[in-house]
Amino acid sequence: PGIAFLPLADLVEASRASLGGLPVIALSCPWRTKQHPDPDGDTLRRVGSGLRALANDWYNRGQRFGVFWDFLSLHQHPD
Repeated sequence: PGIAFLPLADLVEASRASLGGLPVIALSCPWRTKQHPDPDGDTLRRVGSGLRALANDWYNRGQRFGVFWDFLSLHQHPD
């Protein structure tokens, strides 16, 4: 969804030192099978549940955070 992306101007504003910086959560999960990282969606459900809880807590405090998930953010070699 559009709310998942932060425009550059907002990123610059959120990452200013006077605001305490922009926290970034880094995720790395092993592939569950050789053919697919999450064939039954279990990893996504668990990660989603945790991120949702963090997002609700941080949103209530008026704070944003970034998420870097290696599988989604980096090219995956087909081998």
